Amino acid sequence: MKRRIAAVTAATATAVLVVAGCSSSSGGGKDGDKPGAKKTESAADRQAREYREAAKKDRAKMLEVALAYGKATALHDGEASCRLMTDEGRPGKDSSFESCVKFLKPLDAEVRAVAEAASFSVTGEPVAVPAVGDHPAGTGVMVTEESKPDGHTSYHRTALRMVKVKGTWLVDQDEDVYDSEMKNSSPAFSALMRSH
Repeated sequence: MKRRIAAVTAATATAVLVVAGCSSSSGGGKDGDKPGAKKTESAADRQAREYREAAKKDRAKMLEVALAYGKATALHDGEASCRLMTDEGRPGKDSSFESCVKFLKPLDAEVRAVAEAASFSVTGEPVAVPAVGDHPAGTGVMVTEESKPDGHTSYHRTALRMVKVKGTWLVDQDEDVYDSEMKNSSPAFSALMRSH
């Protein structure tokens, strides 16, 4: 008899739990099932959404710096391009800002006109790149310059190693991307990891 009562009690408890679990509304209140009812966002969902939004903004800022650097370098604008580089990544004899600016000689008028008319874009997806040589780990980005120097379309691709320094994206390394590297899954990765 005791077994039968225990079994009935257990079955009743299970039924109560099932019914209780099914009766809650998705919105957490009596309006949860009504169309147009506002659903509340959990703290975890809000945090995940904020993280995704911040990551998206951070990526956009990184790509903005990469494009600005690509254009400044093509124009030999030493002031602009050297400001977008890490101290260690700057060309010149002592990696100072001043020596970097002097390294990029101004272009003649004809070459400058072609560079000013060029368009720049980020090609492919950014890719994580490990530290190599004097360069820290970072994110590889390929910037493509499209120009028409002699009336025919020409492409120049540059791989950039983007690193964050004190919250700011900067270029630590730039390498030309060879045509042979374009068949790789990530031409930027190949160019940045190439041994020198």
